[in-house]
Amino acid sequence: EERGPHELAELARSFNTMAAELERLFDARRELVAWASHDLRTPIASLQAMVEAVEDGLAAPAEYLPAIHQQIRTLSSRVDDLFELARIDAGALTLELRDAELGTLVDECVRSLHAEAASRGVRLEARTESIRARCEPDKIERVVVNLVTNALRHTPSDGAVAVVVEQAAAGVRVSVEDTGEGFEPGSERNLFDRFWRGDRARSGDGAGLGLAIARGLVEAHGGRIWAERRLGGGARVSFTLPAA
Repeated sequence: EERGPHELAELARSFNTMAAELERLFDARRELVAWASHDLRTPIASLQAMVEAVEDGLAAPAEYLPAIHQQIRTLSSRVDDLFELARIDAGALTLELRDAELGTLVDECVRSLHAEAASRGVRLEARTESIRARCEPDKIERVVVNLVTNALRHTPSDGAVAVVVEQAAAGVRVSVEDTGEGFEPGSERNLFDRFWRGDRARSGDGAGLGLAIARGLVEAHGGRIWAERRLGGGARVSFTLPAA
C-alpha cells in the first residue's frame, strides 16, 4: 500500500510500478508464445498434409512442390520476425551505421514490390530526393518493405501507394501513403503494438509483427515512427532518421 512516511510511500509506488511492468512483460511473452504457436501451426499442418498425400500416392510430388516451397518461405519469414523482435526486446540489436543514399534505397525497395502491386491492381510509386541518412541500409530496407507491403494489403484495386522521401527539421522523413480503407479514429495509437487487432486493423497478416518490428528498428536508429489518417481517405505512416 502506498502510504506512510514519504520515503516508504515513494518506495511502495516504485515497487508497484516495477510489479506492473513485470506483469506486462509476462503477458507479452504469453501472447508471443500463443500467436507464434498459432502462426507456425498452420503452415506446418499444410506441409504435413501435402507430404502425406505424396507418400500415400494421392498426388505427384511435382504437383505440390510450389505449394511446399511457399509454405517453407512463410515459415522462414515467421521465424525471422520472431528472432528480430526478440533481439529488439532484449536490447541486443546491433547496428552498423553509415551514411547511405536514402532515395536510392527506397527506389530499390519499391521496384522489388512492383510485381506484388501489379498483381493486386495497385499503382505503386516512389517520390524521392537525393538525401543521405545515417542508418544501417539493410534494416531500413526492411522497415520500408514492411510498411509498403502492409499498405498494399489494405489498398483496393485501382488504388495507389506512394513512398515519399524528403528533408525534415529532425533529419530525414520517409512516408508511405495509400488510398486504402484507412483505420478507425484513435487506433493509430495501437497500430505498432504487436498482435493488435481491430475491425480494420492494419497490422498485416500473420501475428501482426511487421509494424512492431518497424517501430523497433526505427527507434533503434534514434528516429520515431507514427501513423495518421490522410485527408480524403487512406493512411500515412511516416518515420524519421538522422541526417548523414
